[in-house]
Amino acid sequence: MKVFIISMRNLILGGIVFLVVLVAGIVLLVKDPLHASDPYRSADESVTASTVPMEPPTGSAKPSLNMDIKVDGTTAEVSLLTKNFQFVPDDMSQQPVFGQGHAHLFIDGEAKGMIYQPEFLLKKLPKGEHELRVELNYSNHLPYKIEATQKFVVK
Repeated sequence: MKVFIISMRNLILGGIVFLVVLVAGIVLLVKDPLHASDPYRSADESVTASTVPMEPPTGSAKPSLNMDIKVDGTTAEVSLLTKNFQFVPDDMSQQPVFGQGHAHLFIDGEAKGMIYQPEFLLKKLPKGEHELRVELNYSNHLPYKIEATQKFVVK
């Protein structure tokens, strides 16, 4: 009988905690202290979205990408070998230009950042096999749908 009383006490206490949390949640939803239901209104002027042509301009060749990786200890020296592509600084205010942009870097399937030059170092890599994937993108981050993937081993 004593076990039943302890279990009933815990059940009642749990019910009270549940009701308190439920009431607090309803109060927060009704009062909206963070004004989460207000629509977003920017004080700045809006910026028009830029579009990128789906096909290269007449006479322009499609960019290509290859990769060269040299591993020394826990550092990998990566060279991106491109044709018909120029790396440019990140400037969202400029209209994207076909054949210019930056690269998005993925290591073992995880996004690691953006690359604005064809040569860079990856430092303090853990031992083992890794996969490096690089995608070319316009300056407004739209993809060229051109990528290179290469596996390498850190010993």
